[in-house]
Amino acid sequence: MAVAATHVTLIERADRRALWATLRTYARHLPLLVIVGLVIGIHVSTMHYYFFGDDFLVLGDIHTRSFPKYMSDVVMLRDLTPNWRPLTMLVYWAEFKAFGFNAMPWRIVNLTLHIATVLVLYTLVLSLTKRLFVALAAALIFGVSASAVHTVTYITAFPHVFSEFLLISSLYTMHRYVAGGERRAAWYWSSLTLFILGFLANEGGVVLGAVLLVYYATYSLAKRRDLLDFTLKMAPFGIASALLVSGLSGCGCQGVDSGFYGAGWHIPRETWIYMSRLAYPVGAIRLEPTAMEWAWGSVVIGFAIFFFVRGPNMARFAAVGMLIGVAPYVPGKIWTATRYSYMATPFFAILVAVCAGFVHHYAVKVYKPAAHVLAAMALVAVGGLYSWQTIHQTQPFLRATDRWRLLADDLQANYETVPAGTTIYVIDDEGLWSNPLWQPTWMTSVGHALYGKDVSVRALPTEDLARLEKSLDGTLYVVQLEDGHLTVVPPHTVRLHQQE
Repeated sequence: MAVAATHVTLIERADRRALWATLRTYARHLPLLVIVGLVIGIHVSTMHYYFFGDDFLVLGDIHTRSFPKYMSDVVMLRDLTPNWRPLTMLVYWAEFKAFGFNAMPWRIVNLTLHIATVLVLYTLVLSLTKRLFVALAAALIFGVSASAVHTVTYITAFPHVFSEFLLISSLYTMHRYVAGGERRAAWYWSSLTLFILGFLANEGGVVLGAVLLVYYATYSLAKRRDLLDFTLKMAPFGIASALLVSGLSGCGCQGVDSGFYGAGWHIPRETWIYMSRLAYPVGAIRLEPTAMEWAWGSVVIGFAIFFFVRGPNMARFAAVGMLIGVAPYVPGKIWTATRYSYMATPFFAILVAVCAGFVHHYAVKVYKPAAHVLAAMALVAVGGLYSWQTIHQTQPFLRATDRWRLLADDLQANYETVPAGTTIYVIDDEGLWSNPLWQPTWMTSVGHALYGKDVSVRALPTEDLARLEKSLDGTLYVVQLEDGHLTVVPPHTVRLHQQE
């Protein structure tokens, strides 16, 4: 009996030790939950905002087409959205059928995928470095960075968020394949599939194939020294990229005007703008960089070159990812946009985390408790500053959605239905919707989304309508902005000047 009791005691102690070991393993990831909570916290106040002008291009296309017609137009680029993103457009269709004109769930989907990418990035960096601080720093910087403000909550910036998740997941599954001795082919084929899906979500994502190439070269080829194996493994990624890009460019159905892109001085200029934006995401993004932006851009590019040459390997593929992530967008000659830096942000986060990891590593050797305290303070400071900038810059942008909520709500309140072929005119002397560039795109799509394909909306000042109506026959549908609301203008009021 005494022997039996001893055995029971030993088993209980072993169970307790195993339990404590498991708890410690999970407890070390608790800071990640804090980061996820912070990401949610800085965006939760934006969830109630309405759709923005670009969003109506999608809403109008879906509302006026059957599913087969909608998808065929998407694939052949006959829809109003001037990009080829069939997987994203399929998700849009599902969201519209599920959520309709309730914008909040659409934003929740964006935020959920952003958080999912934060988690994948954390897991990838932790697996590569086995250092919790480096993984937390990378996840934090990417999660709350203001370099791509309002991308997460801008509904039709979803292609960037969706593609990022797929492409970082492709990199992670490739890492799992390599880390497992390249014995489990399912990880390899998962990486290839996710890469292709990333292109179908956002055609610009194809450039991150270079990141996978550098990763595989540094973590597999450099160790195995089997050039034939390397070529065979990377060939499907190269072939898929070539087929997808050539198929899109060769179809002759590109929706973007050829004059939008071109070679020239604007390419290095905009590259510097985006690089500076990653490190110094303060204020509006300009077409012409200031001296401060030239300086920050030079620092970021300098560090990228240094790490690509000197390593470590993780920093090498991150340096490539950061620079090439903006490559699809810098040939644009007309404007820059914060969402165009989103693809580069996780790789910038890795580079910063690597730098911080070096400092933390040597500080621990000097005095471990102080090093941990300073590391925690650094995370709090960086997270706090970036979060503040994200909130500060996102809120004004999304407040602009109030004008679109007003337009949609008041149009439907005044005209529940209108005949096919109708144009609803909005007298807008305050300039809320009368930007001439919006009329054939955004305003037309508002009419399609609210009433159907043959109904459009036009906004114009009073004097322009007065000149236009002389050439119009039939009943005019007119609303006017007064005291913050749109009210119907009676037909005899509109035509009074004709009688005179």
